[in-house]
Amino acid sequence: MDVGIAMGPAPPFDAMRRRASRLHAAGMRSLWWPDHLVAFHSPALWATGGLSEIQPDPHVYADPFLCMAACADHAGDAVLGVCVTDAIRRNAATLTQTALSLDHLAPGRVVLGLGAGERANYEPYGTSISSPARRLDEAAAQIRRLLDDPGPTQDGAVMGLRPAPGSPGPQLWVAAHGPKGFATTGRYADGWIPNFLTVDAWNRAREQIGDAANAAGRDPDGLTYALSVQVVVAEDRDAARELLDHPVLKAYALLLPPERFESVGARHPLGGGGLEHMVASQLGDRLLEAAEQVPVEVVADQMLHGSAEDIAAQVRAYGEVDHVVLWDPVPLVDLDAARASTAGCIRIAELLHQPADH
Repeated sequence: MDVGIAMGPAPPFDAMRRRASRLHAAGMRSLWWPDHLVAFHSPALWATGGLSEIQPDPHVYADPFLCMAACADHAGDAVLGVCVTDAIRRNAATLTQTALSLDHLAPGRVVLGLGAGERANYEPYGTSISSPARRLDEAAAQIRRLLDDPGPTQDGAVMGLRPAPGSPGPQLWVAAHGPKGFATTGRYADGWIPNFLTVDAWNRAREQIGDAANAAGRDPDGLTYALSVQVVVAEDRDAARELLDHPVLKAYALLLPPERFESVGARHPLGGGGLEHMVASQLGDRLLEAAEQVPVEVVADQMLHGSAEDIAAQVRAYGEVDHVVLWDPVPLVDLDAARASTAGCIRIAELLHQPADH
């Protein structure tokens, strides 16, 4: 299994490059950047955490593709990915152009992670869409065609830019979480990179993706089956659970659907969850109140937590994962704990890079 880690999306770029170099030298095989305009935290909620001491505004996000370009020469042979962008704010053809351009800076090391989009990143800016799942499917089909064939199409669409000499080109990974997205992944993607899925849900989804790939005449074993997970690394599970009880981490549970709350006998504090519901910049103080109401049991079910050894075992429980991306939210809570959590993520990578029976 390959292990990578999410990168902070805020400048300065010199510091970002140094971190990319250190993480690759420590064994991380991939580096990933989110694509957001709006954070998951309101300013009042953000201010309760440690990172606010050096970054007062939660909504600071540099363009992920510029981050990938800036770090390409500093990341060794690590894969560089966006996890994930969408084809609502960004046109499918220009996404393909960007990925192919990056391939000339990091040949064979670029992953274009594509999702259905988050309402917070387009609706406040004047864009609405009736079916994000349909847009994802259409975009994935177009990206697949443009990557594989320069055209022109019957309509005259062309993509004259091709991969760097000797490079297989960028890969398309889809962040799918429902049956329509699983079908899209099987038909068009090189990989699958979901988050927030339980072990059982991940394995059921993998089967559905394989069925869709077979139906499309593609080899399901040719896909990369990945996993994007938030990890809270501490000395032990008790110490990690204390961190989980912080409102900055509880806020992420608000992205989950109501049934995840109902499973522990609670109600979703906002009434409904999911990326299509929560717009932190609209909720203000209400978001802090909602985060404080989240049962820690829901957060514990969402985030892998404990020692590095505990978390490595939890990842292995998913089964045949080819690639895992670690997202470390501990710095958002406690800057003093951040160095230990980074070291813990590196240790997780060391453990998962070893054979399962090691």
